[in-house]
Amino acid sequence: MGIGSLALGWLLNRDKLLATPPTDPRVQRSFDLAPKQPHHTPKAQAMISLFMHGGPSHMDLTDPKPELTRLDGKDYTEDIHYSFANEASRKLFGSPWKFRRHGQCGMDFSELLPHTAAIADDLCLIRSMHTGHNGHEVSIRYMNAGVPGVTGRPSLGAWLTYALGSVTDELPAYMVLSDPGGHPVDGVHNWSNGFLPSLFQGTVLRAREPRILNLDAPAHLQGQAQRNFLDFLGQINSGHLGRRPGEHSLEARIASYELAARMQTA
Repeated sequence: MGIGSLALGWLLNRDKLLATPPTDPRVQRSFDLAPKQPHHTPKAQAMISLFMHGGPSHMDLTDPKPELTRLDGKDYTEDIHYSFANEASRKLFGSPWKFRRHGQCGMDFSELLPHTAAIADDLCLIRSMHTGHNGHEVSIRYMNAGVPGVTGRPSLGAWLTYALGSVTDELPAYMVLSDPGGHPVDGVHNWSNGFLPSLFQGTVLRAREPRILNLDAPAHLQGQAQRNFLDFLGQINSGHLGRRPGEHSLEARIASYELAARMQTA
């Protein structure tokens, strides 16, 4: 169990079930997930970000390309450069679906989205975003972390968690629902904390049981034996952290295990 046992030690101490506190009162945390007030009055109460890697093409849903439709079936010219041209047909292929404008705003939708088109005036559709890359990995990195060429940058969810905190201390502030088929291209970098403390990285909610790994207490540690074990580990870990003030990675790991303990008993 290692340092993770501090989590239940902290929880038992909070409920006055441990004789010795698992953390040194002189240790000051340099960060936390306490709710924070934004700079501007918020208009939204919640946010759900759906990143559908491998979803239908925007050119078949909300982004008509009249010139591509006009050139449908023709060979592309040398003015068009495509990195996989040797593996693909030279024929241009326009969308087979018909588009028309909807709502007072005149938003374009194809016939594939009749129900979404009915609420066009309630939506904000951005079609001006683009990259200079056509590779999946680089483009996905652009989308989730804002930079193309390097890993190690915080993801959007990590920044939001860092800036706003969380309204509950019994659940992870930043949840990631993974596809049953596996992680997207670039894997965990899509919800990485980057250079922020690891407390702000995404927690993956799996598509099958157990939804979150390593939440069950070990069967061989029960009752008083578990309490004694956690008490002892709490003292060791508290002293270890106290001798290393400002060690963000250690602070974050302890905070993560404390959260795991609260999730076990929530």
